[in-house]
Amino acid sequence: MATATADAVFALRPMGLGDLLDAVIRLYRGHFGLMVRIGAVVYVPLGVIYVVSSALLFAGLDMEIDAESPYPSYDTELVLAGAIGMTLFFLLFWLTVPLVQGAVAKAIAEVYLGREATVGSAYGFALRRWPTLIAVAFLGGIITTAVSVIVAAPAVPLIISSGLPVTGEWTTNAIVAVALAFFLVVVGVHAAMALGVRLYFAALVAVLEEEGAIRSLVRSWELTTGHFWRVLLALLVLALFVSVGVMILIVPAQLITAVVGIASMALAQSLNGAFQALTQVVLQPIQSVGAVLLYYDLRMRKEGFDLVMMAEAIGEPELAVRAAGGEAMPALFGPTAPHTSQHNPVTGDEPENTHHTA
Repeated sequence: MATATADAVFALRPMGLGDLLDAVIRLYRGHFGLMVRIGAVVYVPLGVIYVVSSALLFAGLDMEIDAESPYPSYDTELVLAGAIGMTLFFLLFWLTVPLVQGAVAKAIAEVYLGREATVGSAYGFALRRWPTLIAVAFLGGIITTAVSVIVAAPAVPLIISSGLPVTGEWTTNAIVAVALAFFLVVVGVHAAMALGVRLYFAALVAVLEEEGAIRSLVRSWELTTGHFWRVLLALLVLALFVSVGVMILIVPAQLITAVVGIASMALAQSLNGAFQALTQVVLQPIQSVGAVLLYYDLRMRKEGFDLVMMAEAIGEPELAVRAAGGEAMPALFGPTAPHTSQHNPVTGDEPENTHHTA
């Protein structure tokens, strides 16, 4: 283990967008198997339920023309079974997605801090936080929806007062009222999206800081204060990155299902559900990796993070000295980071036996 002088510090600085994307790719590539296994625990059973339910539903909806009746006939039992299955799928999806996202976030955080992560440990921790994660998702949805509705609500009386619903005439007042109403709806949608960005890290706070639902929402707001546009840009780039991957997987799948659908719509929908489940398992972790790294980056920028944790992650706690200005960056990614005989938990590579001190 290297020794350090009293004023030794990490090569600490916040990550830029390029650093963030590089770290996302390295973490995703280096621990792809772990992330896929975590996602598969939830998404594979959900995919099976969706495939079976959609197959039953569309099989029951296959129209059969009776020569004695001008109306198509349906298999009511199959339709009912499929509808029940789809209802179960959407309910389980809403309940379990926060769980799998929490498990992935916990595993990524452990890897990021140089600790061992397994499927069992990730889900064991996420299960304890499951009720809080559901509460965070519910409250966040309620808040953003309420803001959107409140902002857009004046659009209704505007249109009514213009007389357009009664007369159907596009007078000057009616045109102005509709334009204003449309503007309010657009503002309401964007206000909800902006609020969603400010509350985006609430689930991560609930998992990684073990806070309650309300405190997690408040904490996310605090972390993003002063960094809204940078966070928004990073989230948009991550979303674009994932979207490209989705297109690569989905476009061929859609072509296959379109061909199959000519013969059997039920089989086509089943294949479509299977491809969607595969997409979730393979690509959803990218968004989670980016969110976790962005969360830590915000903590470093605003709080300097916990440098003792970062020092312990590389096995050299004596280096945990706060840098000037309180800025921090994990030594794992620092250009002049101290090297030890430990392997890099992000890439799995063995570092050189060289050391740097400030």
